[in-house]
Amino acid sequence: MEKSLILYYSYEGNTKRVAEIIQKRIGCDIESIKPVKDMETKGFGKYIWGGAKVVMHKKPELVPIQNDITSYDTLWIGTPVWAWTITPPILSLISSEWIRNKKIYFFYTHEGGPGKIEEKFQKLIDPSNHLISSKGIDRAKLSTEDIEKEVIEWMQSNNF
Repeated sequence: MEKSLILYYSYEGNTKRVAEIIQKRIGCDIESIKPVKDMETKGFGKYIWGGAKVVMHKKPELVPIQNDITSYDTLWIGTPVWAWTITPPILSLISSEWIRNKKIYFFYTHEGGPGKIEEKFQKLIDPSNHLISSKGIDRAKLSTEDIEKEVIEWMQSNNF
């Protein structure tokens, strides 16, 4: 049986909620990705700070990951969308040497502006990986129950 791990970054808890729905359904390991120094800005300033980091393609140092990523066959990777792309912590993660020869399910949360995040993600992961499926969750349009339903439908379409 294939071994799966969910890795996600969540600044305000939306991506964490999706990761936990996935984890509850398939019962795999789960771990939050955290930069050594996360932004402390709230309100509108978070958009300026986060957007600047994205535009500059910053790859922050991450808090060491507790799970041995090399022992997993399948990764579920989740991120919020910042400035129409992947967050810096997830950019650091997928740029690491541990993310090789994996089956990947990619999920992301946004508020109506995903941009071309799926195309960008596909280009950024190592070519040895196989992106199986992607799912965007527009949290601005969905209630908590609708989010769970949409995630479960995506998982069912991928035989989970």
